[in-house]
Amino acid sequence: MNAKRPPATTTDSTAARSGKRVVVKVGSNTLTNAAGAIDRRYIASLADQLSELTREGHQVVLVSSGAIAAGREVLGLSCRPDDMATLQAAASIGQVGLIETYSSEFGRCRASIGQVLLTRADTENPISYGHACNTFERLLELGAIPIVNENDTVAIDEICFGDNDTLASLVALMIQADMVVILTDVCGLYDCDPHKNPDARVVSYLTEIDDSLLQATSAGGDATSLGSGGMRSKLQAAQKLLAAGIVTVLSGGREANVVVDAVTGNPHGTIICTPEQKQQYEARKNETN
Repeated sequence: MNAKRPPATTTDSTAARSGKRVVVKVGSNTLTNAAGAIDRRYIASLADQLSELTREGHQVVLVSSGAIAAGREVLGLSCRPDDMATLQAAASIGQVGLIETYSSEFGRCRASIGQVLLTRADTENPISYGHACNTFERLLELGAIPIVNENDTVAIDEICFGDNDTLASLVALMIQADMVVILTDVCGLYDCDPHKNPDARVVSYLTEIDDSLLQATSAGGDATSLGSGGMRSKLQAAQKLLAAGIVTVLSGGREANVVVDAVTGNPHGTIICTPEQKQQYEARKNETN
């Protein structure tokens, strides 16, 4: 996949930008309730936060999972399908309801949204990649919030092996983001398995991601029934972002005001950043204490 952006026709995204450019990724487990249905109250809360950030001058892109989960709800399926045709059908049906819910909630906040569906091929073809970059750029210039998902109805690889953590990192590289906030169903990266050790603590900062850490997080098979990713996929995405100097924040998606806090300098969970960025966060924390 391309990490280098080809020439675009729009103005450099870093020019004359006052606020931060942020990618927010929310997974299926965070978007759904205990019954596995899309949690509309949660989407309303998310819309409130992202709309607030936009009003304050930040530019936000939302990478949202949940199309297959939403399709399951409509179809009355008790579990995630295991055949490709049904997965793609569920994604097709669910994407309609999911974007309608987002449209309604962001509309309530008087915020404009745009839908962007990508496949792995779009990020590997220089022409498609360049057009996608330009589309993101123009949407953000217009003050809209792009809502991104993989085009699951045609993208077999993504459903089988991919996840939206990878997609979020690719989008962040496309738009030259300052930060990626990954909202998950845990509070961050723990120093040991919290299911086995009640004394497990969230790692506040991570300035390096090596193979041993990736292997440790994959040993337990942490993918869930609703989503295709797990902690390992999040760290793999963060590894790419770290190399580009983009901060990644892993946070519990259900925490109050979690996205606003991350963008305004008080992130919850695990901050994955360079040593220099860590010093800046610590200095800011000391100033506020």
